[in-house]
Formats: sequence, structure tokens, C-alpha cells
Amino acid sequence: MRMLIDHHGFRYVAAVPWPHWEDQMDWEIGIREIQTWLTGNVGPWMQQWAWTDSQASSQIGVAFRWDPDRTLFVLAWG
Repeated sequence: MRMLIDHHGFRYVAAVPWPHWEDQMDWEIGIREIQTWLTGNVGPWMQQWAWTDSQASSQIGVAFRWDPDRTLFVLAWG
């Protein structure tokens, strides 16, 4: 699987906790779940959002083209 840091020009960045299921974290399932949610609720990858550095191993970072999309993501996953 590729690194989760894309080259992008988006300025609205959010970092949220990784998804957990019954006190367990599955990295691959978490990525797929967040990516599916982002595509369905925000738009296409690299057009409306991109993976970015979260600065913490317990969080996943996403950058957004528009601030309202960042806010929606933080409210949904934070």
C-alpha cells in the first residue's frame, strides 16, 4: 500500500483519530472506510481532498480544497 502523503496544494488540513472497531484498529480497513466516506461526502481524491501528514501516529491527516469540507470531516470523524 502506498504512503498516505500526497503532493497537493490544499490548505485546509485536519487530523482525526484512526477508526477503531471494538477496541482494535485495522490500518487497511480504516483507510478504506475513510476514503469511501470522503469520496461519497466530499468528492474525488486529489480534486477535493488528499492524504497529508497528521503529525501524530495515532491520527490520520487529510487536506481539503474547501474549509467547509474540512469542518464536515472533523465533525464526522473527530
